Amino acid sequence: METLVLLIISVGLAYGVGCMGRKRKIGFGLAFFLSLLNLIIGLIAVLCSKKIEKKED
Repeated sequence: METLVLLIISVGLAYGVGCMGRKRKIGFGLAFFLSLLNLIIGLIAVLCSKKIEKKED
């Protein structure tokens, strides 16, 4: 039971890091995947990634 709770928490935190990666060049998918492997590495990758620039029409 404790393992299930920890798994849910870790996937939730990885989802949060993935959401941070949406507006960066790394993207949601890669940020989420890296965070599933290791949360700290995923967070560092997202924070080091450049933000996507908005295009003006």
